[in-house]
Amino acid sequence: MITSEKIIDSLQKLMCSAITTAVDVKIANNDYFKRRILGFKAEIEFEKFIKEKFENKIEFLEGGQFISKKISGQKNDNNSFIYTTIDNRDPEKYIEIYKQISKWNEVKSLYFIKLNENDWNEEPFTAKDNDKKEIKTNILKPNFDFYVFQEDKFITSKVQDFKIILDNFEKPEKKSSIYKLRGEEKFKYFLEYENTTLKKIYATRYFLDHILRQARGRQILDLDGFIVKNNKIILVEIKEKTPNKNKKLNEEIYWQYGWDSRRLLWYLYLLKKINFTILYNVRQIEDREQRKFLQWDSIWIDDFLKGVSWSFSRGGGGGEDTLSAPYSYFKNLEKILEKL
Repeated sequence: MITSEKIIDSLQKLMCSAITTAVDVKIANNDYFKRRILGFKAEIEFEKFIKEKFENKIEFLEGGQFISKKISGQKNDNNSFIYTTIDNRDPEKYIEIYKQISKWNEVKSLYFIKLNENDWNEEPFTAKDNDKKEIKTNILKPNFDFYVFQEDKFITSKVQDFKIILDNFEKPEKKSSIYKLRGEEKFKYFLEYENTTLKKIYATRYFLDHILRQARGRQILDLDGFIVKNNKIILVEIKEKTPNKNKKLNEEIYWQYGWDSRRLLWYLYLLKKINFTILYNVRQIEDREQRKFLQWDSIWIDDFLKGVSWSFSRGGGGGEDTLSAPYSYFKNLEKILEKL
């Protein structure tokens, strides 16, 4: 039996080993590692919200990943993406999404990686303990089926392993850095969630933080998810945060929400190339310490851009700048979805 504790143990080993120990000086008590681990909560809770409030009316589907080589700098070099999705549902659920993405001429291959609930194994894994000494351990190895999307349908791949993706890249010249195991307490909140949910999270991180480390010069641009209603597909960006409050003018009218400028540009590019409608969703919390949930605040990308202060950006987490729009522009998520 694959217990939740076993999944969380393997998830910790994977993510600790792959994520830097560097502290983000721009945000108090909020290093990059902590933000990455806690970031799953908003995505899990968003899917739960959709299921509980709009059962059989709106469907949540997993976001995928655009994977490509980094641009070499040569004059005629362009992005050439591979698109992937990992989910335990049948690939046919994703046909309309894949049809849309396949129209973009910078996407050369599309794969669906179906996660099987059973027949998982273990595999050897090298980690580092708190003293940064290498240790030999094991992690879970999920069981997958691989599909190729061609001519508007999914076909079982002849190659049933990650080789179909890794063969598009060179092998690394040296081993990737391994960071020490840490932050066990930050993973405990995962125990609140169903085993099936944890398996999906782990399987995706297994692919991104373990398998793709074997691909030299790769870049990964991920999507948080999709919601589908009446054949309308909406791409969703999901975050958990507090509004940026003006300490000198402590009134709600002066509050703002930021959007990472790199992510914002990426979504605008997708909007142009694939024509997905884009909804930005914030799981508002009371503070960064207790992280008590208050409400879901959402905004369409066009409405966000109407309120952006273009002459001003502020430093965000992870070394990224953010552009901000007024808090008052955001609306209640449930009310937005009811009008779809």
